[in-house]
Amino acid sequence: MKISEIFLSIEGEGIRTGAPAVFIRLFGCNLRCSYCDSMYAVEGGDFQEMTPVEVLEKVKSFNTQFVTLTGGEPLIHKDVEVLLKMLDDYGFEVNIETNGTQPKPTSLKNMFCTMDWKSISSGMQPRMKMENMMTLGEKDVLKFVVGTEEDLLDAARVIEAMEGRFSALGKRLPTFYVSPIFGTMKYEDMVNWILGNEVMRRNNVRFQVQLHKIIWDPDARGV
Repeated sequence: MKISEIFLSIEGEGIRTGAPAVFIRLFGCNLRCSYCDSMYAVEGGDFQEMTPVEVLEKVKSFNTQFVTLTGGEPLIHKDVEVLLKMLDDYGFEVNIETNGTQPKPTSLKNMFCTMDWKSISSGMQPRMKMENMMTLGEKDVLKFVVGTEEDLLDAARVIEAMEGRFSALGKRLPTFYVSPIFGTMKYEDMVNWILGNEVMRRNNVRFQVQLHKIIWDPDARGV
């Protein structure tokens, strides 16, 4: 497996915001988003070849319960399900951050998925597939990273479409998050938009910021 970095930090966003976690950043991605903040893990950066066993041993050395797989795009790596099974067997609670181009992997007891629906601003929305969103469950998260009102309108459209599809299948929806592209819309404007949108209100859409970019330099690695 191509590993860009493994480090201990706090969860900067999502359900576990503020909690200590070990981050496994895998190298390589099948998208090129306009706002990517980890291009060093996509192309041109350094990486280390590691086996799933070596990754597990490194993770164990940090002595913490939460693990997050991120990238790049972790689910394009052929050994990732082997690693996930090892982490699950050892009792780690794993969050997989994935870009929406891959379906959620086989569900494990201690695993949940944070999946992106790429915004219009990302330049990658044509690569999004609703069928991948349909693999999510009530423990999972669907995240919209937005920079414009057009992106917010699109997020509301996707959520409304998912309402109908999940209802028809008798499934419970994932948790929805909206996160601003760093340095774009004012937080106040975005929150007011969410509060004023019926679809977002009735689905309890959560606004979040990237906490780690407030605590540390926004361009810092390993945090």
